[in-house]
Amino acid sequence: MLFRTQLLVSGVVQGVGFRPFCARLAESLGLSGSVRNTSGGVEIILEGTDERTEEYVARLDR
Repeated sequence: MLFRTQLLVSGVVQGVGFRPFCARLAESLGLSGSVRNTSGGVEIILEGTDERTEEYVARLDR
């Protein structure tokens, strides 16, 4: 089953290559979605299996 997940990341995430990193990570895990800057940080929308989404979050948290 496919899920859609929204993540909001704050902190030092702008001007450091964070969005391209997020996009490459999603692609490597077979996830689709989008990454965009917001006034408070970065919004990540992921679409994929629950297992792959959990792996994405675990890698992002490192």
